Amino acid sequence: MHCQTATSRMLLCSLSLALVPVYGVTSSACDTSIFPSCDVGLPVGKDAPGPWTNSSFFKAVRRSTTDKARTSTRELNEFELPVSLHGADTPVLALSGCGDVLHDASIAIGIGGRIQCVLELERLFEVRYYAPEWSVFNSSWRKALETVRDGCECHPGPCPTSFAYGVLVGFGGTDLRGSPAPRWLPAVVESVFSVRHWRNVNHHEAHALMGYFSSPFRSAFILSYDGGGNDGYFNAFVAEGQEVTRIARRSMNMAMSYAMLGGLLPEVTGTPETTSWVCRVLEENSDDWIKTKFSFRWNLYHILSFAGKLMGYSGVAQPSTELGPLIRELYIKKSKKDNRLPRAMLAKICESEEGQRVVAATAQSEFHGLVRDIIKHDFLSKLHAKGMNVEGIVLTGGCALNVLANQLVRETLTEARSQQPDFTKPRDVYVPPAPNDAGLTVGAIWAIAPPTGARQPLQYLGFRLWDIDDLAAEATRRGAIKLSTLGGVEYLAELLAGGPAWTVQADPKSKEKPIIAVVRGRQEFGPRALGHRSLLAVPDAAMRDRMNRLKFRQWYRPVAPMIAEEALEEVFGFKYTSPYMEFAPKVRKEVQERFPGLSHFDGTARHQSVSQVDEPWIHALLLAVGRRTGLAVLMNTSFNSKGKPITNTVKESLAMLDELEDLDYVVIEDFLFPAKHGRRS
Repeated sequence: MHCQTATSRMLLCSLSLALVPVYGVTSSACDTSIFPSCDVGLPVGKDAPGPWTNSSFFKAVRRSTTDKARTSTRELNEFELPVSLHGADTPVLALSGCGDVLHDASIAIGIGGRIQCVLELERLFEVRYYAPEWSVFNSSWRKALETVRDGCECHPGPCPTSFAYGVLVGFGGTDLRGSPAPRWLPAVVESVFSVRHWRNVNHHEAHALMGYFSSPFRSAFILSYDGGGNDGYFNAFVAEGQEVTRIARRSMNMAMSYAMLGGLLPEVTGTPETTSWVCRVLEENSDDWIKTKFSFRWNLYHILSFAGKLMGYSGVAQPSTELGPLIRELYIKKSKKDNRLPRAMLAKICESEEGQRVVAATAQSEFHGLVRDIIKHDFLSKLHAKGMNVEGIVLTGGCALNVLANQLVRETLTEARSQQPDFTKPRDVYVPPAPNDAGLTVGAIWAIAPPTGARQPLQYLGFRLWDIDDLAAEATRRGAIKLSTLGGVEYLAELLAGGPAWTVQADPKSKEKPIIAVVRGRQEFGPRALGHRSLLAVPDAAMRDRMNRLKFRQWYRPVAPMIAEEALEEVFGFKYTSPYMEFAPKVRKEVQERFPGLSHFDGTARHQSVSQVDEPWIHALLLAVGRRTGLAVLMNTSFNSKGKPITNTVKESLAMLDELEDLDYVVIEDFLFPAKHGRRS
């Protein structure tokens, strides 16, 4: 086996071979029909001795090149290692969303390991989870590439148009000779940019590299898990220094199992007929475990949205101890291609709306409990037994958007809450700002040119407003006032808190405080709104319902608070840093009573912690609000039209101001636009 070729890696190799799963889910590490042969135990990324591209990808890319490129020194050897790539100016272009998965497509530029920008294609095309379909493949990718060429902000100096390496994510180990993507995409790229070499990076390797290299840790256990890539669903890695090594791969698709459970619940899917279908299945079968086939046809957008909705819905009831073992067994059975569902769970769904909520709570409880137990028993304990104590845990992949699972791992498997140092445990948990597939391109760049020097903040790597040149004219036409002339964040805080700046212009019959949208600077990278494309309000009793009404969302959806770093201990009793909304700790009871809109139904808050270093303007706003309300906290949710991604245009921002009765102001850069309706007199 490969893992016996380097004695320095024998410890990790023996560990990978010894990781017999506790929970009965098998590893498929050496399934050569799916994966590169026996790559468990091998390092990934820049030093990987395995193939960077499989032969079909290699041949396809060769076919896609021009005659000039074919006769040039273009190197595409599938076994060639990228060497001497650590120059300060090595330019790399990465693309994802065209190989193993067709959603959350993105393009990123890196120079010398520093990420310059990331374009999530959904933000450009205004379609959630967007990746170009074959009918518009060339035109959509070309438009996206031209947008990157014209709008990416690089430092220092202009962005490159010629790249040493182009990297695609997700073709390795898969026979794609019948797919047009590896033939077409390099050709489309080369109509906009010049690329000398092409490489491929496997899906979960890109997730792992993005998560680890953006973390504060010098060594880590990494779990990358999601609905699947070309290298599976559930991959474990160990990282130390600049080397990341895969130690296990499981055939465990927890993402699809979780989304499937959400698809059985009418308040998650928005389809009341789901209950009738479940009840009919029960009548037609008497088995304890019932083989089912869904009769509903949801598109990819709906399926991808079920997980987030189920996570919020799970907070309105308590889990069932009776159903818990059955749902945990379901997660494991689904990983073995067993599509049967437990009769008792279906009966609970058919029983009542409250029963459906109990199923949701139990599905979440077993999800995060199973993840925690696998990490603890199948990995950390075995690492510790072999004398390998890692500094931190990195969770990545789409399932790392489950903040309740992240929170449980953080509280139970690390020393984050320990009164005294516990060197037998990892120090903390890290989740990157884009653990979903939009973040793959960052990992792909770092597979070629890992970052060096100080950690790079990643949360604001998006693009400025597409129509920013129209802002001044719109401000003049609508009579917008520059916020800086009114007092800046102090004036905005007074509005939000319902102070004199608000009461002097508010409808005397209304006691409601305003909701204000903030659209400033570069867009957020990743699925969370972090203050650059956000709806903000003080967390009073009625505000959560108003926010959900404004966004046409289900009543149970949580609205996340942003909290100044100085207020974290007051809110949680502990300094829970969470700059990307990646955790959900319990809010102290007395704080829940004073600020009812701050927490979810279960008492948790998926918060964004903000320090002066993270975002100076937002931090100053929070402190100004705190001086008026007694707590440096604001409710925060993404600013977007119903069913669309986070906005990135002046036009859409002002259209929502005109159309949404609960929205009172929009701040666009330094201009304050008031609404012409609602609670203002």
